[in-house]
Amino acid sequence: MSDEKKTFFASLEPKSALLVGLVAGALVIGTVGFIVMLVVYLGGRSTKADTSDAATNNQPQQPATEQQTLTPSVTKSDKPVVELFIMSYCPYGLQMQKAYSPVMKLLGGKADISVKFVAYAMHGQKELEENTRQYCIANEQKDKYLAYVDCFTTSGDYQACMGSTGVSESKLNTCVDKTNKSFGTMDKFKDQSTWLSGQYPVYPVHQSLNDKYGVQGSPTLVVNGAQVEAGRSPEAIKQVVCASFNNPPSECSQTLSSAQASPGFGAGTTSGNTAAAECGS
Repeated sequence: MSDEKKTFFASLEPKSALLVGLVAGALVIGTVGFIVMLVVYLGGRSTKADTSDAATNNQPQQPATEQQTLTPSVTKSDKPVVELFIMSYCPYGLQMQKAYSPVMKLLGGKADISVKFVAYAMHGQKELEENTRQYCIANEQKDKYLAYVDCFTTSGDYQACMGSTGVSESKLNTCVDKTNKSFGTMDKFKDQSTWLSGQYPVYPVHQSLNDKYGVQGSPTLVVNGAQVEAGRSPEAIKQVVCASFNNPPSECSQTLSSAQASPGFGAGTTSGNTAAAECGS
């Protein structure tokens, strides 16, 4: 090779190397930049997709009790007839009666609300006597009835409750004697052949209503002629009664206690699930 050609190529090689280096560097930078842009783009897409999925699939769902207001299914009327059937010494009848009393106070002027008795007794002669005692106070000394019931369901001492609430004992005794004779309650008690299944004395005062509604145990709540399930707190019973009005009165906007009354005598409450517990079958 001539000296001139060698000089030309010598002068060209550094420049070519630089050019090649520049091109290679540009390609590397371009490739890295492209990868970075691709990652950012795909990452953004993924974040949006995740956010969209969370909004669609992972949104917290309200419990059913919060999503809808559960209205008790009852027959409606302008003035509901509400009847609670109990045995006066049944622990669960006492539980329901304690929760029922505040509802009677709140809505007694708007609905026909009463306590009646199951057609047999599982707690002996004392239950027959207390049933009739309450029956007579409710019918002949109505202004004393709720105070007496509140006292009796708490203490179980009917004699003290009669005194503290001003029940006329002479008037009560007259009614009890008359009622026993009219329905033959104590005569049937003495004749065990009349007892239910030979085990339990009958209590015939509300026998026809027991038969009509199919009452078998204590407590049984009947609203406008049909048995209804209700919780054993004042508020739960109030909601059932208020649902039975064609046009609920303003009193229904008042909130009563949601605490479940305790079974048996006493003023306590319970967190146990006794909604289906009863005396009888």
